[in-house]
Amino acid sequence: MRSMRTRLLLGLLAGVVIAQVVIYLLIYARIEDEIDDLFDSELERSALSAKANGPQTITPLPDRKVQNPREDMVVAAWRVGQAPPSDSPLPFAELTGAIPTGFSKRAIQGRQWRLFTLADADKHVVAAQPSDIRNIAARRITLRAIGPSFAVLPLAALMIWIAVFQGLKPLARITLDLLRRTHRDLSALDVTELPPDLVPVALALNELMQRLSTTIHRQRTFIADASHELLTPLTALKLQAQMLARSKSPTREREAMLELQGGIARTLKLAQDLLTLARHDSEADSAYRDAFDLCATVRNALAIHMPLIEEKQVAVETCCADETMILGNPEAVAILSSTLIDNAIKYNALGGKVRIGIHGQPMRAELRIEDSGPGIPAEDRERVFDRFYRRRDALASGSGLGLAIAREIATRCDADIVLGESADLGGLKASVYFMVKPDGGRELTP
Repeated sequence: MRSMRTRLLLGLLAGVVIAQVVIYLLIYARIEDEIDDLFDSELERSALSAKANGPQTITPLPDRKVQNPREDMVVAAWRVGQAPPSDSPLPFAELTGAIPTGFSKRAIQGRQWRLFTLADADKHVVAAQPSDIRNIAARRITLRAIGPSFAVLPLAALMIWIAVFQGLKPLARITLDLLRRTHRDLSALDVTELPPDLVPVALALNELMQRLSTTIHRQRTFIADASHELLTPLTALKLQAQMLARSKSPTREREAMLELQGGIARTLKLAQDLLTLARHDSEADSAYRDAFDLCATVRNALAIHMPLIEEKQVAVETCCADETMILGNPEAVAILSSTLIDNAIKYNALGGKVRIGIHGQPMRAELRIEDSGPGIPAEDRERVFDRFYRRRDALASGSGLGLAIAREIATRCDADIVLGESADLGGLKASVYFMVKPDGGRELTP
């Protein structure tokens, strides 16, 4: 593919050449009209002169070199009733039939002629000239007029090249600036000395580099936090494996094996949470604009937790509309719903209560999950969304990534997640506000 400089040069030069050709055609057409008028006037004057003074062969334009007089203007006159003269340069004898007075065109011996005819009661006068003489004269005059402009085409090409080279200098400066940078330098480009046409490009590059810088920073932070969090369970697994190897009795061996299996399960859960968070960090926003039924998604997420519900003997109340169409990602919202339901059950007391409902608001749908557990103090309700954060008085084990994943999913779905206190059950109330698909589902009642 040609460079931008080459394409600009070729395009501008082609435009200049095409413009010159169009100008040539317009000038030629104009000169042809002028020459026709001029030569027609000469024909008319020659015919009038022959009528008054007798027939003659003339050359009306002294500066025009005509080697053969037969190719120039000729005039003939004859009396009514007689044949046209046969000794004139033009074979007037072929002018048979009625000759219209005034200007006309005739093909004589395969050549086009322009005629001007005068006729009265006793005489015919005809002045004639080949049409190609006029075309040749028009081309010669046009070439003499436009020739100098073609001669300066090399100068025009040089000026165009200089203009393109100077015009693309700012773009070359931006390219050189980017090439000199390392992969760690994502600072903004200087737009103070750029022409107005390139400022939007530079600003778009600055915005892209800002997003890249944010993404890289988040990835580095994620890798550092994940490495730190994985270090503790892996160290515990190593110690548990050593204890299993040193165990002497079958009872102690079984206990060490159970501890090792529990440590492996917790490590696997942490790894799964890390993979889930990484996947939702990297997915494009366009993947979070599908329309789907929130109620069906929440019911499926609830069904997964039935064994835990039966184990903790938690009473679950549901209040969902038959169909609530929202915009987002079905798989991601299922993870979000599952995380909130899991927290409501896991951190609840034995025999506690959980209430799950979907409530309508103008243009939005609220997924509300309440429980009768200990809740979260107001001062910690924002911190619990931080990655790997766990409260010291947490009643159940976890990776500290569940609510961080939930907020990341809510952000990608243009939803808001808010934690509060349940007025009825006394524990935590988690509300997620989704965008409703226009005309998507029945109207919800609050």
